Amino acid sequence: MAKEGTVKKKISLALGVIAALVFVSSAAYSWNYATHAYIADKIGRFLPLIKANQIYGIMAPDIFNLDFTLLTDNVLRGYTHGIPKEDPSGPNQNFMSVWFKAIGPLQRAAAFGYVAHNDAWACDYIAHWKAIPPPPAFPPPYQDQPPGYIIALAVQLDKVMEAQGVWAQIGALLNVTLPMSDRINFTHNIVEFAGDILIKRADPLIGKKVFESALLRTPEFPDLLKLAFPAYYTGMIDDAEKAFRQQIQDYGLLLWNAPSEAFFIDAVSDQLATFAIQYLLAKGLDASGFHLQLYSMAQGAMYASVPMMGVMAFWSARQAL
Repeated sequence: MAKEGTVKKKISLALGVIAALVFVSSAAYSWNYATHAYIADKIGRFLPLIKANQIYGIMAPDIFNLDFTLLTDNVLRGYTHGIPKEDPSGPNQNFMSVWFKAIGPLQRAAAFGYVAHNDAWACDYIAHWKAIPPPPAFPPPYQDQPPGYIIALAVQLDKVMEAQGVWAQIGALLNVTLPMSDRINFTHNIVEFAGDILIKRADPLIGKKVFESALLRTPEFPDLLKLAFPAYYTGMIDDAEKAFRQQIQDYGLLLWNAPSEAFFIDAVSDQLATFAIQYLLAKGLDASGFHLQLYSMAQGAMYASVPMMGVMAFWSARQAL
């Protein structure tokens, strides 16, 4: 317990400092790959290879995120992100096993980043469960949404999309009424990707750091996850981590080399449309014939999200004074 308490204290203190830095840069409300990388770049040790592994580690809990067949696997969720006390399935801090199993400087660096991502008390907890300062209470029909930074933005974007008839159009295409949970899931992801634009404004080299972290991550990392996770997941880890590592390299290159924000938005909107089709298929809805419509929806939502984040960051700054 003492060992766990020590790492939690170290990470919590460091996150408190960096949260203020991200906040001042007007990017406080985005928590996708670039934001996690930005945080990892400011905490821990600063030797280049150590730093690259911290950055990769802080993104790595998302390695199974695109396997939508695992969405309801709370055992896996405990080992990747953890579960906060506010969730009926929690609390769960099994992700700490990655820290406890790590040996040597590179594994420890990756594990330090990995633990800093978690949804129980670290980065994702603030993003998803308890913003500081808290946002205003959500009105119906959003009153049951947890008051995290990203959730607050997802709710605001959902209101915009509802007012513009986007959900009605998507519902008509799919011949279904999307539940609020799916709507917030979509807006949540759109907001996170849009937020990386603000992070790049704060650190123009963040894409390079993301890309290099995937190139330089210790080859021992998949084996560390195998040691830390239950044996049931061992056979999944190599393929999932390999695909995730390639995804991070590709995303880092896009973020680094995109000639304009418009180019980045177009590329990510296309990717988000593909993700939406895969997600809906996992839920029994075939949207494969509507890629163009979903792309247009994502593109418009991305453009709406970026200025909205700046407004909310300004509001939060005023509340913190």
